[in-house]
This record gives sequence, structure tokens and C-alpha cells, in this order.
Amino acid sequence: MKFFSEKLSNIKPSGIRELFAKAQGIEGAISLGIGAPDIETPKKLKEALIDAVLNNFNNYDQTPGNAQLREEIVQQYKQEYNMDYDTNNGVIVTSGGVELIYIALQAFLKKGEEVIIQDPCFLTYPRQIILAGGKPVWVKSTPDFKMDLESVKENINEKTKIITINFPNNPTGAMMEKHELKAIVDLAVDNDLIILSDEVYEYYVFDNKKHVHVASIGDAYHNTITINSFSKSFCVPGWRMGYGVSTPELMGPILGYHSFVVANATTPTQVALANYINTDDARNFREKIRETFQKRRDKIVKGLNSISGIKAYNSAGSFYTYFDVSGLNMTGEEFSNFAFEKAKVVFVPGTEFGQEESQKTFLRASFGSVNEEKIEQVIERLTKLL
Repeated sequence: MKFFSEKLSNIKPSGIRELFAKAQGIEGAISLGIGAPDIETPKKLKEALIDAVLNNFNNYDQTPGNAQLREEIVQQYKQEYNMDYDTNNGVIVTSGGVELIYIALQAFLKKGEEVIIQDPCFLTYPRQIILAGGKPVWVKSTPDFKMDLESVKENINEKTKIITINFPNNPTGAMMEKHELKAIVDLAVDNDLIILSDEVYEYYVFDNKKHVHVASIGDAYHNTITINSFSKSFCVPGWRMGYGVSTPELMGPILGYHSFVVANATTPTQVALANYINTDDARNFREKIRETFQKRRDKIVKGLNSISGIKAYNSAGSFYTYFDVSGLNMTGEEFSNFAFEKAKVVFVPGTEFGQEESQKTFLRASFGSVNEEKIEQVIERLTKLL
């Protein structure tokens, strides 16, 4: 007897958690697999959470999110991007950014409708699209892993409903300039597509570049749902705290779906964040983390590129670098197994994030969870083997 939904029959399980679990059981293993920062949560934020619990903020809260936190989010977008969002009808706080992606797809997709995703992309996208009854449609990347405009044009048809945009990008660390994004945005608006803009790495942008808020480009505002996450910006992935902003028209169906999935995100964590996110301590923390990740980026990219047969791409943002091992005559999966078995180092094969043919020689390295000393150890181990 089959007890599981037929939807699951088309879902490829994620290999990242399996790799993560494997590494935890091996002494001396170094994992560059999972996308989670290893840096300690700000002390004042932890204290704010303790205060929230002790002051009995332990009951249900409003479905869209804690009122003060939603107002702080609105102020954040006003200060940083000069964008105005409706506190009551244009903001949502969710149980992680992944929940917001899920409920947005569930709220808007009809069976058989198509969603454009970049090859490669965050591994959750294609799986959640299928769960929502939609069809993921892969579009090509340029050689530097930006969305290929011509490929996007070629794949828009009467069934296309949503286009996903994710910069800084997971898994590649790529970014697009504002004029490049505008070409994609204009195409989406002209075809009346919903733009699902995943901006969870907005604070981790390197080399004096600035993040571009997609909804601020041209006429994108009325078509865009922005996905964001406190997990990344304040190193609290275990809190499962995501949030999003959009127009009341687009946010309405999402809020409706959210109310029947989780009712509300965890109350004490919302209260803690409401009292913290716009403080000087929060701003200083984010800048410190950005500087830390840039140093790690420099070290890992330089180190990987020092090994003959490996080509690492210089991440413009996020805490990932993407690298190609075709020069070693190996696939990404073969190199992942080799690195783990011989060097106790975990990397994620590129095929976890994209199509087999295009991503088969690539891997993702997360430098969010390893300090510079461990990065040096990784390079030393690989150099000895190769």
C-alpha cells in the first residue's frame, strides 16, 4: 500500500542534508556543504530573545507577523531603498524564507503553469514548484552565471506565470548589475509575470558593490514578491525567521495561505527581532560579517584556483563559491566523493542545483560555515592529493 502523495514521486531528495550528516560523524571532517553561517548570534539579540520569553511573549501573535516587527521591516526598506510598503497589508513574517517561497507558489500557481528558474538555482525552487502543481522551466546562465536574457525570452509563453530571480545567487555567488536586472524585469512586467525575488543575501555583497532591490527597478514594484530572511543577516538559521514584502494585491493570497499553514511565526523570536534589527548594533554586526565573509571568499577562491585543474569563480556576494573540476577529468559528484573519502572535506555537487548536463562538472563550496584557518586546511589537504 502506498501511503505517500503522488506529488512526492517527482521530487528528487536533497543530498545536502545527507552530506551534512555524514560529515558530523567523521572526526576531523570539514564541511563546506550546508549554507549556514558559523558566526555567533549577536549577544544583544540573544538577550532580546531571553527578555521576550521572560516577559511572557509566548502566546499566538498576528498572522502576518508581530506588528512592531512589521513596522521595523517597513522602516528598513524605507531607509535602505527608499521604498514604501504597507505595514498592515504588504509585509509578512514566516517560518523561514523557505516557507514564504512555498506559500507564494501554492497561492498563485495553477496546475501546469510554468515557473522560470535559472540553471543553476537554489535547490528548493524546482521541488516546491512541482509540489505546487507547476512546471519548472530552466533558463541558461551566462558564462559568469547571470541570467541569460535571450534564454528567458525564448522560454516565456502563455503558460508562464512566475519568474524567480536570486541575486546575490545561491549557489554561484553571482550578481547582476541594475541595468542587467532591468532587462529581465521589463520582460517580466511586459508579460505580466509575477517576479519572485529571493534577496536573502542582500547584506553579503563584496568589493564595494551595492545590492539592488528588484522591486525598485522600473515598474517592477507591482509584480514583485521579495523573499528575505533573518537567518542569514543575523546568523540565526535555527530560529526559522523569514519575511517578505510586496503589494497588498499580491500579499493577500499569500497571507491567506500562511494562516492555514503555520498560523503565525514564532512569537518570542519576532519580538526579539523587532527590538533589534534597526539598532546600531545590528548594522555594525552585518558589516562585520560582510567583511569576514569577503576575507573568506578571497582565501578560498585563491586557494582553489592554485590547484591545477580547478577553476573557482570569484563570488560577488552570498557566502558561496562555485567551481569547475572538468580540468581534473572528474564530474562534480566524483570530486565530491573523492574529497570526502580522501581528505574528509565536504562539497556539494552542482547537479544538486541544476540540470545534469550543464552542471555535472561543478561544485558549490560554502565558506559561511568555515573560518580562514579551516579554509587553509582544506586547500592543504586537496593540494597534497592533487
